Amino acid sequence: MTDEPGRKNERGAALVMVLLISFLLMVAATALILEASTNAGNVTDATAEQQAYYAAESGIQSAVNVLRGNVAPNPLVNASPSPLPNDNKIDYLKAIKLLTSNSTLPTTGQCASASPPADCAARLSRWMPYTGDVVTMGANSGMSYKVQVSDPDNVGNLVRYGATGYIESQSNGPSKTWTDPNDPSRVVTIRYVPPTGTTTADVSSGVSAVTDFGRFEVTTSSTGGTVTGPPMPAVPRVRFVINVRTVQPYNTVKLIRGYIDPGTITLGSPGNVRLFYDSQNYVVQSSLLSLTPPSGAACNPDDGTGSPGCGVLRENIFLPDPEGYYRSGFSVIPNPPATVVNPGVTLVTGTISAPEPIRLLIRSTGYGPNGAEKQLEAIIQKNYFNGLGAPSPLTLIGATCTNSGGTSGCVAHPTASQFLFSPGNSEPIIYSGKDALLKAFLPPVGVTNDPNLVTVDTAIAGMNGSVYGSSSNIADELPYWLQTPANLNATLQLLKSTAQATGKYYAPGVTPPNNNGTNYGNYADGTGITYVDGDLVLGGEGGGILVVTGKLRFHGGFDWKGLVVVTGAAGFERSGGGEGILQGTMVVAPYNAQSLTCNPQSVNCFLSPRYEMSGGGNSTLKYNSSNVTNGLSALSNFVKGVAEK
Repeated sequence: MTDEPGRKNERGAALVMVLLISFLLMVAATALILEASTNAGNVTDATAEQQAYYAAESGIQSAVNVLRGNVAPNPLVNASPSPLPNDNKIDYLKAIKLLTSNSTLPTTGQCASASPPADCAARLSRWMPYTGDVVTMGANSGMSYKVQVSDPDNVGNLVRYGATGYIESQSNGPSKTWTDPNDPSRVVTIRYVPPTGTTTADVSSGVSAVTDFGRFEVTTSSTGGTVTGPPMPAVPRVRFVINVRTVQPYNTVKLIRGYIDPGTITLGSPGNVRLFYDSQNYVVQSSLLSLTPPSGAACNPDDGTGSPGCGVLRENIFLPDPEGYYRSGFSVIPNPPATVVNPGVTLVTGTISAPEPIRLLIRSTGYGPNGAEKQLEAIIQKNYFNGLGAPSPLTLIGATCTNSGGTSGCVAHPTASQFLFSPGNSEPIIYSGKDALLKAFLPPVGVTNDPNLVTVDTAIAGMNGSVYGSSSNIADELPYWLQTPANLNATLQLLKSTAQATGKYYAPGVTPPNNNGTNYGNYADGTGITYVDGDLVLGGEGGGILVVTGKLRFHGGFDWKGLVVVTGAAGFERSGGGEGILQGTMVVAPYNAQSLTCNPQSVNCFLSPRYEMSGGGNSTLKYNSSNVTNGLSALSNFVKGVAEK
């Protein structure tokens, strides 16, 4: 067949069309392959980014787990720890200090180099299983993280405080004078002289700073001009209080209480009048304040140590009637005048440690496959209350009689018209302010006014049991949450919400179950929160925080570890036989709706507290700071916010 005329030039067109179409198809296929490859890469990168995010989140959760005390340090901070302090238990201060946060401590030169070691920043390497610079999450996951911990408020460098004091009573002031009954011209004066202004202690190194809390001066005089002579009039035992008020980094008050014990004084000589502090150690918003022997101090001979140049921690010194209790504390007596520069002057010296931050900033960097990296920052707060506690193991808050609207008159109340303290008369009944964990002593019974203190001391003098420590007026050192009914009510609402969330809230009219050892917190470790909006009769074991807005009655044998708060007007009662032990703190602080509108709001707006111990059983109430701290575990170390950087 021959070509038609005129179509000869069309030869090969089909081939060209095929090639063009093939090219277009190849371009489309290439684009499709490229798009699929790009999409696969994006998906892979997104997965890696998500994995890095999860790794950073795991770093924050791991740090929180460490701060909740669930991890032991490796290596130990102290291979041979003592109870004071618990070196191998994490706290916020240990978390930010290189020496305790990290497993190694590089030199200053190493940290100043261009490539400093990772442990030049606080990263919890002593508490987390780092491999090199990161913590690996699974051998083949390709995920890891590292954390860095810091103090956003910079509270741990300086402590600034001032001090005031009085002898015998606030109305008496800082000095006390005794006159020789046989010669009125001869007098003895003991005076407390506070430090001038405020004192700043530098604790940035982490080492406790030496502090000055003032001095006691013993002076003698005679209008007849005699400078020597027979012993001056015997100085009776007299109470003193030093009020240490910190203003940086926190506003807090701690009272150093003690006795000026009697001794022999001659003209021109301080003699052997001894200072006997209620405790050597005090916790001030997590700072540890420790008294030390002043230069030239010696052990009192009746301490039985025979070691010169020291102060002595003494326990269970029985005071005769009418006191009738045992003193425990720190005894200091000046050396003879010839060995000291200023006869008659005894310095109140000690050390104070760095305060623990309330908040921490945790920066966590997470790593995923293919070089993916994410960084998260979180603020974690120690607890809702920044140290929920009380100044004594048995704290009774309220006036002598129920006050109405802030007026001075007492209003009859059906169940709480008058302060009641009945400590019990069975033996043994024990009240102890000695901390079972720390070498610190608190007032075993604390009240908020002097008339109630007289009632407590009178009851103690007539009881058959034993009281270790000195009951005191603790109104000046109440924590914020106990200073007014409104403050307490606000705190209890938070506790109520937590109890509702955990199923341990019993509403008004609901009868709480009989205690079988599991209904009321965890006895073994002293944790949990139970809130009873009404009365409660409790026996058996329990632990953590217990709030009762009505009357609390411990019946028969009981054993509680933690914090007990009673706000009902009928207060607390123990009845029945059996052995009862409370290891922690009990606060009886009754209030009602009228208390919340009391104007002006103060500690006097509380109703009169009632505490009654009856029955034939044994009973022990002793302070345990560890149990109180454990009770806060459900409210501690919570993350306030997380931000991606």
